[in-house]
Parts: sequence; C-alpha cells; structure tokens
Amino acid sequence: MQLNIALLFHKNHQSLTFQDFHKENTTTFQMAEDPKKLLFRLQHIIPQKLSPAVNVYPTEATTSSLHDFPMDIEFQMTWGKVAAKTWGPPDGRPVFALHGWLDNAGTFDTLIPLLPKSLRIVAVDTAGHGLSDHYPPDIAYNFFDCLVAIERLAGLLKWKKFSLIGHSMGAAMSMLYAGVFPEKVDTLVCLDLARAEVTRPETVGLRLRKTVGKLLKYEAAIVAGPEKPFTYEVAIEKSISGSFGSLNRNACELLFKRGLKQVDGGYVFRRDRRLMAAPLTLTPKEDQLAMAREVTANVLIIKFAQGPDFESRDNFMEHVENLKTKAKNVFFVEVDGTHHVHLTNPNRVASIISDFLNAPSSNPHTSVQS
Repeated sequence: MQLNIALLFHKNHQSLTFQDFHKENTTTFQMAEDPKKLLFRLQHIIPQKLSPAVNVYPTEATTSSLHDFPMDIEFQMTWGKVAAKTWGPPDGRPVFALHGWLDNAGTFDTLIPLLPKSLRIVAVDTAGHGLSDHYPPDIAYNFFDCLVAIERLAGLLKWKKFSLIGHSMGAAMSMLYAGVFPEKVDTLVCLDLARAEVTRPETVGLRLRKTVGKLLKYEAAIVAGPEKPFTYEVAIEKSISGSFGSLNRNACELLFKRGLKQVDGGYVFRRDRRLMAAPLTLTPKEDQLAMAREVTANVLIIKFAQGPDFESRDNFMEHVENLKTKAKNVFFVEVDGTHHVHLTNPNRVASIISDFLNAPSSNPHTSVQS
C-alpha cells in the first residue's frame, strides 16, 4: 500500500514524530491536479430538533458484541424521525460518524469494526438519507443546519466533549462544527475532504439560480408521484456510475441496506430526490478559513489519491495552514484509493485512524507524557 504522510505540525509549528503512523513511508505530499478529475457536488444535512433516543441495547450485551454487531436507534423530531447506528459500549469514548452526500450510515460498516473497541460511535443517517425521514415539502436542506443538529444530538446523548469522523460532506460538516464549537471537539478525522466546496462571487448567483430551478423540478416530480421502480441490477449500475466508479458491488449492497427500498415492480432509492440539487448555502473561502483558525482539536485529514479534486492544491494547503493557528496537531495523510476507499478497502485507513485516536495527544483519557 502506498502511503504518503506530510504536514505534521505542532501548535508551535514544530515538527512532530507520530510513531503510530507508518513513518518509514513518509514522503512529500503532492496533490493531483488533473483537470479531468470529476468534481463531486457536496451537500448534506444533519437533522434537527431531536428528542431523547430509544434505548435498544439488551442488558446482557457485552462490550465486544456491542461493537461487532451495531444496533439501530431512532430520534423522534417534530417533522419525523432520524435513524442512526450505534457501535461500542454506551460508556465508551464518544464519537459521531457523519456520512457523505447521498450515502448513509452504512458507509462506515466495514471501517468501524476495525477501529478501537472502546469507542462509542453514533453513525447518523442525515435527514433525507438512509432510514431517516425526509424533510416536509416546504423545508429546504441546508448545510449549516449541521451546527444546530450536532448540538442537539450531543445534548441528548449528554456528550460534553467528543470526536468527529466524517467522510466527504460529513467531513466538511465536522470541520465547520469544530471551528464554531472548538471546546467540544477533541479529535477531528476528515476523509477525502477538509471543507465544503467554496462558493465564488463570480458564480454564486448562477449557482443559486440553477439550484432554485432544480428544486422546483424535483418538488414537482415528487408531487406527481413516486419514482418509477427499477431492478436491483439497475440500482447497482446507477450507484456505481453515479459515484464515478468509486463504489463496487459489495459497497453498494452495504449502502442498500439503508438506502434502497423494495416496492411493487422493483426498487427505489430511499433518499429525498431534492438532495440532487445543490444546497441554497453560501460557503465563501474567507469564512471557512476563519473557522479553520478556531479549531483546537487534534486533526487528521486523509486524502484518497484517486478521489476527486475538490479544489486546487494551493487552496487546500491554505486551509491546512490556517488549521495550524490553534489546532493541537495537524496530520495529513494520502493513501491509494478512490472516493469510497474507506468502505471498499477499509484496511488502508483503519490502522491510521486507530493509531491517531490511540495516540496520547488525541486521547482525552490518556495522559500525555512530556
């Protein structure tokens, strides 16, 4: 496995020795800048207005079984329910896992079993995804709702401080939250993305105009009736082509457990069709840099070498440089793989994440040796 590790920074900007990483493979980081790489549209929402969760754990369950065999849990809200998968002991180290655009909590099914057994991981199906309900017709999906939603989730679970693991748009939401509420995030792990796609003044008007048109189109289609069913094989083909080949059949089948519904005549995707439109949200670079400068957590960013280039190398590096302002440590790692390598080949990232989480500087339950 090819592994590139770079940008190991202390808050005083001194070089670090991160022994738990594969330092013998340390090389200089180079971000691909192939203009032909396809850019993924980024968008997500974590649900709001959560009520106390239903306890679904059997009293006789062991720590090992709780980690290896996740349990489903639901949060009731004013507009519907939000579904989640819980892994690990209820009194374990708290971690939120946030999936990417149009995926669901199943995106972590192959990775989480390889992470430390002491973690209490809550992987959420964000609103409109997986087994969670869709927003009512007149409520739009908005990226910044993640701030309110994570706050409510943490309050309901009585988590005063926790870690965040996010993939793609889930990583962007995690980064934003860690900047707005830095005192509540001890560790931040971002997979294949470090922030939301930047909106630019010269194109933002056209983007919002197109989004409004697409939202009206999808709303009209929903009012007209359900989607035309398709076969299971067509669902596989749609998912693989829609991910530009980053998903394989096994990955699709894992996501389908929460993301595909059987109906008369075949199957349909559970996700809200309105999610296919870009969010009505402004995310300028300057605002995101300001939030990056407030992050105090230990930060690990893993870029997938064959994943999409969400922005230029210079812009990406600028964000990383701003993270150094207050973050305890900032680690950047590049591994071989496409956008869903954490799902299709979890071994490529599991040990990196585990070592990072177990490191004294990242673990709030471990004293740091001077």
